[in-house]
Amino acid sequence: MTSSEKNNNRRIEPFTHFINKMDRLFSERPPKGMLQSLDDFFGSAKERSFPVDVHETHSEYTLTATLPGIARSQISIDVLAHAVTITAKHVDRRHKNQGMFQKEVSAGTLSRTISFPKPIDEAKVTARHRDGILTLQLPKIRGNRIEIH
Repeated sequence: MTSSEKNNNRRIEPFTHFINKMDRLFSERPPKGMLQSLDDFFGSAKERSFPVDVHETHSEYTLTATLPGIARSQISIDVLAHAVTITAKHVDRRHKNQGMFQKEVSAGTLSRTISFPKPIDEAKVTARHRDGILTLQLPKIRGNRIEIH
């Protein structure tokens, strides 16, 4: 075997090794629980978010977020020039009593960042929270329109 054939075999060998590994990955049964773990991971993305509606007029954006079971004190709002981030820290406490006392506490954080094409007047943003509905009024900053002569 010539030295160039040896070099070619060395280059092909890692690729062949990779192909064999991929064939084995897709032909063997997945480890028990692997698919469930993937479902849990991708399914949990929905659980860490909440629905948001945005309505735009010529002077402002109105953002409505549905946060059932979240108290006003559990919500924080960060406003930037072109985005708003809403974060809600949710704590769920359940008490079960079936012959013995059991307390279950689960906690999580829900968060959404919404971007806007036009800048927001951060000083004039207002927020209301009632019956699990958060409403933000986000006035736009009006720029100067320039006429072309």
